[in-house]
Amino acid sequence: MSHGITMRRSKRLAWAGALLALTIAPAVACMSDQSQQESAEGKLAIATKQDAAGRPERPYILTLAKPACLTAQDPADSVKSTRTIHIFSFDEKVHAQIARLVGKTVRVRGQPFAAHTAHHHAPIVMNITEIGAR
Repeated sequence: MSHGITMRRSKRLAWAGALLALTIAPAVACMSDQSQQESAEGKLAIATKQDAAGRPERPYILTLAKPACLTAQDPADSVKSTRTIHIFSFDEKVHAQIARLVGKTVRVRGQPFAAHTAHHHAPIVMNITEIGAR
């Protein structure tokens, strides 16, 4: 076999390997409803929504650049894919930070769970403990 043929085969094998590596990229791990340290990044906005009785609500909604998913302890509560997360915080200091960061791209950390009431306005809801502008 000539040197030229061997080189062409080597280059083709290298390209094939590179393409295969790109198509088998590892999947992004889903958030877990058992973790208090999950993070998400997106643009923060205040939405205008209604509860089950038709009363107005103004939830903070994080719109993600890439879809997120949630693995829940109860598989029925798992979320396969969403680009929105309803965020809130029981911590008054963090709650005040949320209000100041509306309109900005932010990164949040906290405990996500699946929406389960008429007051939850995205498939994933997250009680956040940290928020910061990106």
